[in-house]
Amino acid sequence: MPRLRTLSALLATAALVAACDDPFNDGARQDNVDVALEVWAITGGPVAFPTALVVPFYTVVPVDAPGSFDIAFDIDADGRLRVLPMNKVVAPLLGPRNVGLLRSGENYSTIIEAPRTGWLYDSTLTVNPGGAFLVRVQTRYCDGELRQDVYAKFYVDSVLPLERRVKLFARINPNCGFRSFADGLPEY
Repeated sequence: MPRLRTLSALLATAALVAACDDPFNDGARQDNVDVALEVWAITGGPVAFPTALVVPFYTVVPVDAPGSFDIAFDIDADGRLRVLPMNKVVAPLLGPRNVGLLRSGENYSTIIEAPRTGWLYDSTLTVNPGGAFLVRVQTRYCDGELRQDVYAKFYVDSVLPLERRVKLFARINPNCGFRSFADGLPEY
């Protein structure tokens, strides 16, 4: 009788697994997302306005003490964008997380994938208008996933120092561990 129950349980499990498309597939589930962002500088900008970004959800938010954002934005004295990882702005309640920044010498439209090396962690990045940069965020959004990083590329459209405002374009790959910035569903 115990063998029959074990066999029945195994057959039921096999039937559930077979009913799924592929339960072990670690392929991308979401298309890459293009977004236009408008953010304000953390110094001199309006307090309640969005000054930071939650990368996997491509959501702009105000900087907050718990550190519920990935990167924040500021404008330096020369009118350039300053990109700051969360732990350079606040001491987060749940501890710091890795945020890598990388200035790109390439044209934004020719960046087809995030590189594996060259990332600067725990460092700020200054980018001129017309420049491109990349972000790699190790995020709780990927808890339970094999790979823990989300990647994005950004183009600095304009920096308006008198208004303390920045306009950016971004392509965000919301799939954990996928580095491709190709149109649609990424393959890697």
